[in-house]
Amino acid sequence: MLFTKNDREKILQIIPHMDYTPALSPFVTSEGVLSACEDTKKYGFATVDVYPTWVKLAAETMKGYPSGILVTIGFPHGSTVTEAKVAETRKVLEDGATEIDMVINIARMLDGDYEYVKQDIAAVVATAKEFGRGVKVILEVGYLTDEQKIKACELAMEAGAEYVKTCTGFGPGKATLHDVSLMKSVVGDRGKVKASGGVASLEDQWAFLECGAERVAARENIMEQLKQLGIDGVER
Repeated sequence: MLFTKNDREKILQIIPHMDYTPALSPFVTSEGVLSACEDTKKYGFATVDVYPTWVKLAAETMKGYPSGILVTIGFPHGSTVTEAKVAETRKVLEDGATEIDMVINIARMLDGDYEYVKQDIAAVVATAKEFGRGVKVILEVGYLTDEQKIKACELAMEAGAEYVKTCTGFGPGKATLHDVSLMKSVVGDRGKVKASGGVASLEDQWAFLECGAERVAARENIMEQLKQLGIDGVER
């Protein structure tokens, strides 16, 4: 079912769950970061997502607004050594990030080195906790079998992560209802799920939230759809 202007109340329920991602395009400059921040202020998205190099700019721009600043560590393949992930986490939090996503070490996961994967996550989680922040762990499900997805969720929970997340959006996979349901069935009440990667519409977002996700990715196409439906910002 496609949303219409009559679904305004339902759409307004989705907006606070959105992590807004247009500034993650590799060619986005400071101007694009500022634009993403302004959109986030206007709509009250959960977060604006930026690269580490733009955290200070985003933090200054978002000062006084409740939306968070999200940064992904080890982006996009997760194969950075743990020490580098820890250093990157600490730096972006010092610069003003309020939420941390991290990419699981995909290569080690596929190699079956589960202890390394867990300790890698745990090190980032411990660093984020020093700043009172949680961590979302990106599984990059397009590379994994269902059995590996289940194992990755278990490792993330054992390592103290707050969320598990489907994809970066830069790999071969995308968020599906199957994967969100599977991941939620594993983490249960211990953790939360974020749907990211190929989330193409407000209708997709609503379906993922109904399926158990707590956060959903939002690209420029979501902004276009909001405007088409007559929602040009949200009063708070």
